[in-house]
Amino acid sequence: MIKAIRLLTALFLTLGMSTAYAETASVTEKVEIAASPADVWAASKDFGNIHSWHPAFVGSTNTNGNHPGSVRVIDLGGPTITEELVRFNEEHMNFTYKINEVDPAVLPIENYISWYAVRANGQGGSSVVWMGNFDTINGAAAADVEKGVSGVYRGGLDNLKAMLEDSAE
Repeated sequence: MIKAIRLLTALFLTLGMSTAYAETASVTEKVEIAASPADVWAASKDFGNIHSWHPAFVGSTNTNGNHPGSVRVIDLGGPTITEELVRFNEEHMNFTYKINEVDPAVLPIENYISWYAVRANGQGGSSVVWMGNFDTINGAAAADVEKGVSGVYRGGLDNLKAMLEDSAE
């Protein structure tokens, strides 16, 4: 866990060292999980409990559960990220959130909006998609920030897969 936090912090801190101008960027990561969509959704839908399945986050809290307007604060082991739930759809197993506040030295972005969804994959399991769009700031190159955000998404999705597939054995 400590190793994941150090890696996440190091990735984000190096992002601010680029000399490119602000750019619009996007990231999409997907994972196939050999578990039902209902099980995957149940394990990952709680907006204020992302730390239960994402190894880079030490803790998280939120103000109003899975209701639009709920604000969560994610603890990275020192720095924090404040996010707001924009939309939550239980029936379609997806939600949208945005970042309200993050130290630009940790993550040099603004106008960040993200979508997370769980779907049946037609093979008895699930496809999970996590995507985000944002603008870089402080001269950070979009490709560098995309790489960092992709790593965060990938780390969470891979851990979610491992948790659910290991518990099914």
